[in-house]
Amino acid sequence: MGLSGTIDSSVYEGLKDVLQRHPAVTSVSYEPDSIVKKFIQAEIDPDRVVPTTGPESPTLDVEWRFVRDESQFRIHYADPNTGFNCGWHRDDDHPELGAVHFQYYLPDEGEISHEETKFEKQIPTEILWTVLDRLFQERLPELTME
Repeated sequence: MGLSGTIDSSVYEGLKDVLQRHPAVTSVSYEPDSIVKKFIQAEIDPDRVVPTTGPESPTLDVEWRFVRDESQFRIHYADPNTGFNCGWHRDDDHPELGAVHFQYYLPDEGEISHEETKFEKQIPTEILWTVLDRLFQERLPELTME
């Protein structure tokens, strides 16, 4: 991970609040610490994921930067039990897919897949709520069910 640009502390406070309110999240912390807030990491209850996982807690990392008026972000989920990971990224890595892309890694396939995605909302906290809904209600069940 590593986006360029600046961090807005008030945006990070809002994102942290969203994560703390989600029923699958057990804890939220700034990484590497509350002074140098590079990103926010949420620990996920492995029993609240469909399909359930465990014993280790999956994580969701949220990094949000601003370059002038343009926001860049990475919201990335990783399951240490299965090796599966996925995320929504707004960065310069895949311009052919538009401003935002979704990517996922299935350990059985051994490669990262990318697809174009869009968000109706522009406010960071609203985007994060949308991502949490898509992650837990759609993407995890459809990508990780046997």
